[in-house]
Amino acid sequence: MYFENCIMAVVVIHASRDSGGIANASVSHTHGLICAGVPAELWTASESAARLARSLNIPVVQHPAVFEPLLPLLTSQLWRRRNDVGPVKAVLHQSAKSRWWGWAMWPNAVHAVRFPNRKLRSRRLYKNWLAMSTRHAETLSAERTLGLIKHRVAIVRNGASQTIAQININKRTFRADGRFIIGGLGALSHRKGQDLLIVALKKLRDQGIDAYLRLGGEGESEQDLRNQADALGMTNHVEFLGWVEASAFLASLDVFCLPSRHEPFGIVVVEALAMGLPVVASDTYGPANILEDGSGIIVPIDDAAALADVLARLAIDRALAEKLSKAATARSQNAYAPEAVGRQLIAAFRQFGADMPVHNPAKTNFCE
Repeated sequence: MYFENCIMAVVVIHASRDSGGIANASVSHTHGLICAGVPAELWTASESAARLARSLNIPVVQHPAVFEPLLPLLTSQLWRRRNDVGPVKAVLHQSAKSRWWGWAMWPNAVHAVRFPNRKLRSRRLYKNWLAMSTRHAETLSAERTLGLIKHRVAIVRNGASQTIAQININKRTFRADGRFIIGGLGALSHRKGQDLLIVALKKLRDQGIDAYLRLGGEGESEQDLRNQADALGMTNHVEFLGWVEASAFLASLDVFCLPSRHEPFGIVVVEALAMGLPVVASDTYGPANILEDGSGIIVPIDDAAALADVLARLAIDRALAEKLSKAATARSQNAYAPEAVGRQLIAAFRQFGADMPVHNPAKTNFCE
């Protein structure tokens, strides 16, 4: 059926129609393996993930309309070809899908799963686990000790497998017109904390800083945020852009902010680092691990005053902003570039006991 020609060393599975960070991480890992010289293929139900994969010349199997109803059939195909497909890394986050893939992959020599959900009864089916960060690995190791999950844990980060990394922009912290452009990108929701950005913007303008806020994304809180901006007199200083292409949006900013109240990873932070942007984020699970070694600034969760103070410093102190920009670029290249992520995956699978034959497929221009 769909897998007749699949002879990949690794298959990355994103068994959901969802877009966003998890979908992008699936593409990132597939592309990282290819850039590191390992044949890999992405199976996904997500149109956005498939579109991004194809733009990077990644082999992809995508059936958005029928993927879920056919999951048992696809699982049986995977079972039949389990010895040809080789080690499988699955990115799963819904119980029904996870159970099917767990049954299918159990006979394989090696496979691994991301994003464990405490509600999943199928958690013990998976042999190995891939953590997104040091904190995530500590959590998984504790669960292994308690017998909630099995086998080993390795850290593999989510990379910026986007056209963002292709762009070589000599960014300026300040524009010719003197404006200071703050940006946030993600679903408009209470969890993402855009309301804190609007409050911080008000504080900056009250200090005489010519600051503006650009918000990319859509979501349930958009009208509430518009009402808040209006109530604070910030309507003319906040742009609601809806869905945007990430690279063009990030290129328009002087600083990127992610003041989430809860953030398991935050792939957009990695993307901002890849653009060489100064990054400010709240002290949540993912960003706190991403912004290591002074590559960004972490502020307390739900603290608009602290956020405003940091943004004011960046608006005034050009040397600090330039230092963060250079640190962001270095952090991105060392930990989150496609080939770096691919090497992390190869090391993880070898740790899990997999024989990883490395071929030399023609790399895409993005990998070079």
